[in-house]
Amino acid sequence: MAKATSVHEAVEPAASPDAEKHGIYTTTSADNVPYADQIPHEMMETLAPNGEADFIRAKINAMSEDEALAIIQESLEFHSDDWNFPADMRERMRRCLDGPKVYGEWYERDLRVDAVMMKYSSPYPGVRAVASPLDDEKVPVETIRAYFLGIGWAIIGTFMATFFNSRFPGIGLGSAVIQILLFPCAKVLEAILPDWGFTAFGTRHSLNPGPWTFKEQMFSTITYNIAIYSTNAYTMILVQRSPVFYGLDFVDFGYQLLLTLFIQLMGMGFAGYLRRFSVYPVKALWPTLLPIIAMNRALTKPEPRENINGWTISRYRFFFVCAVGMFLYYWIPGYLFQALSTFNWMTWIAPENLTLAILTGSRLGLGLFNPITTFDWNVATSSYAALSQPFFATCTMYISAIFGGLVILGIYYTNMYNTAYLPINSAAAFANDGTIFDVKKVVVDNKLDNAKLQAYSLPFYSAGYVLTVGANFAFYPVYFFYIMVNQWKTMSKAYVDFYRGLRHGKGNYEDAMDVHNREMRKYKEVPDWWFLAILVITIALSIVWIEIYPLGIPVWLIFLLIAINLVFAVPLSFLSATTGTNLGLGALIQIITGYLLPNNPNAFLFSQALGSWALAGYGDNYVQDQKMAHYCKIAPRAVFRSQIGTIIITCFVAVGTQNFILTSVPGLCTEKQPSQFTCMGDGHPMYASSLMWGLLGSERMFGSLYPLFKWCFLMGFGIAMIFLVAQGLGPKYLPPVRESLRRKLRPNTYAMLDRTLFPFVASLLWLNPVLIIQGIQHWAPSNLSYKTPGFILSYIFMYWLPRHRLAWWAKYNYVLSAALTAGLAVSALIMFFAIGYHPHALKWWGNTVSGAGVDGSNKGIYPLPSRGYFGPERGTFP
Repeated sequence: MAKATSVHEAVEPAASPDAEKHGIYTTTSADNVPYADQIPHEMMETLAPNGEADFIRAKINAMSEDEALAIIQESLEFHSDDWNFPADMRERMRRCLDGPKVYGEWYERDLRVDAVMMKYSSPYPGVRAVASPLDDEKVPVETIRAYFLGIGWAIIGTFMATFFNSRFPGIGLGSAVIQILLFPCAKVLEAILPDWGFTAFGTRHSLNPGPWTFKEQMFSTITYNIAIYSTNAYTMILVQRSPVFYGLDFVDFGYQLLLTLFIQLMGMGFAGYLRRFSVYPVKALWPTLLPIIAMNRALTKPEPRENINGWTISRYRFFFVCAVGMFLYYWIPGYLFQALSTFNWMTWIAPENLTLAILTGSRLGLGLFNPITTFDWNVATSSYAALSQPFFATCTMYISAIFGGLVILGIYYTNMYNTAYLPINSAAAFANDGTIFDVKKVVVDNKLDNAKLQAYSLPFYSAGYVLTVGANFAFYPVYFFYIMVNQWKTMSKAYVDFYRGLRHGKGNYEDAMDVHNREMRKYKEVPDWWFLAILVITIALSIVWIEIYPLGIPVWLIFLLIAINLVFAVPLSFLSATTGTNLGLGALIQIITGYLLPNNPNAFLFSQALGSWALAGYGDNYVQDQKMAHYCKIAPRAVFRSQIGTIIITCFVAVGTQNFILTSVPGLCTEKQPSQFTCMGDGHPMYASSLMWGLLGSERMFGSLYPLFKWCFLMGFGIAMIFLVAQGLGPKYLPPVRESLRRKLRPNTYAMLDRTLFPFVASLLWLNPVLIIQGIQHWAPSNLSYKTPGFILSYIFMYWLPRHRLAWWAKYNYVLSAALTAGLAVSALIMFFAIGYHPHALKWWGNTVSGAGVDGSNKGIYPLPSRGYFGPERGTFP
């Protein structure tokens, strides 16, 4: 046995001794051994990890050299702008085109293997690991028990997501948790339900069609996922109805239900447009979906008894042990010793030292220099999905966040925009005397009264919030230009296909390059007009809603928001599909609304609820679930039916929960709320934005109050151009530069550069600027105290463990994340009703020390002037 020269890095059989003599670099032996039989077991496990080895072998053996070369050539051109395409595979395919003499040994085999992966599987190892190219359409999917469990858990998930939406940091039951809980429920139903059923349209529907299947598990998970997105309208309702904010009396149950329904359903209607760009293209791999599918596939397969690094515990026993442990443990940082949650121990050294609190504090400050900021799982994972998000993404955002913290310090200590009179990193809006801005003092009949404004104050914002807003504006030119230029071929083809689908009825799977699209042809598509019908109906509902409530919102705003999303949602959705980030159009829409409808906070709030998340955001979430169904070969119409029904049901649950929170939680949205329902993650940021752009308007903000903001767009454009030029020309010019320096420099000097500088520059050529901006912008109210523990966890679980304990990581990593989150969620819910609903305070040093010093205050470094307020003279406000 000789070690292969192929980059597959596997142990191979020896090459034919006559190969070189005949000028043929091939592994076909004199006995005419098929190419697939030359692939060792270890390699085949990576090529066909889900039991389709015979299928892959047959395709490899049947592949001719000419067909393989044509596939390789087409694939290299198609994936030339694909940053997720494996670099080793790209290099191997390029060498294959040079012919067998240049490639060397294993040419014939590697050529066919890569061609088969492109045509009959997937070039992405992560996709191959979870998505089988084979499908059995007879496997039960859309069963009664799958609907029952999916909708049942969706109701629970909607309640949890809505209930804890105003808590900071929030708590929710994500897909990773639910899929763990779904499976034992399904096995119970499988054991106790009788085989009773009926036949409709030629198909028998039974309560118990047999063993619970992988497709049923995925269908239920997809049905549940709707629950996560049912809070889109809640933040608008909270800001309008809460007396802490606008306190509008007409926001009743009917108002909330109609708003929630048409926002959710309009997003689903918009998804019919986005699916051409984010479901069917092979480049739209959705990396965040792969762990979900992998976990569900592992759950539904028999679990072997094995010893992994000394661990023999099953996944389910491990899950319940960890969940129970977290349920019990969370009472310590959540109630008994709350300083462990906000572990600002460095400020305890000198509690009244303002500089120390600003630099290291977890409440007032930025959380710099503190390596251990919390012992609370919820805080540790609030900024990053530490056990699922790729480490390179977390690392990029964390380093960018540190840079953002330095910018905040620069803004603050130069007193730019009067920020030094305020806390450095707050999401709240302040009056010029340092108190929270009270909008009711300047609003009459839902409109700004300028005389009252002049007698009271302008709203002022912290340095952290100024950075967050500025980075939001820089983000849009970065993502739009970077994505559209980088992926223009894919984008333009999707636009053409969308037009042809509407004009000529072109199917979504025509001209399919990959096997998953070809396999999905057997299922009926969801026609485009179904989505258009939903969109038209919901537009009509939104017009009725605007007309019957005294909002002062013009009807044309609905159509403007739809038009903006038609343009910008496509690169946004494709960004989510290729990087796993999920972002909205909030900052862009707030500027446009602020220019067109100043002095109208209701119009601003509506544009945020509908335009920034309901269309692009929720539509993006729908196509994400559709892609998950695509990988698992679940009929699109089944997903459509389940999501329509679940949306309607969960909207009622969401509105009922909203009313309970708004009427029954004492001290809601106040800073000292005992159960942390402070609204710092939803109500206060939205309220602050509504004052900036809805009440004062974009012209005031850009022209007089914060003129720097308008330059942030140009900065974003410049950043995008720098990366586009560097990443476009870098691979072309870096090798000649290296060769030139190699000839000019001394060997030791060049060797040092070769070990340090050149790898660093090469790595920059693959950086995604969107992640950099995203890392900078996530401040106020978040700080490094919420990011550092997530970064440490990501290094351990997404970098070190996969490299040193891969088997343990593959079996237990996602289970651990789901278990800790589930245990914490249940513990927090019980804790609220036991001691938070009717507060039972436990006052002792361990619960008061975190907020006892300056870090628990809202102080600025500058005292108020003698006149009692800072900023412009009252009566002279712009």
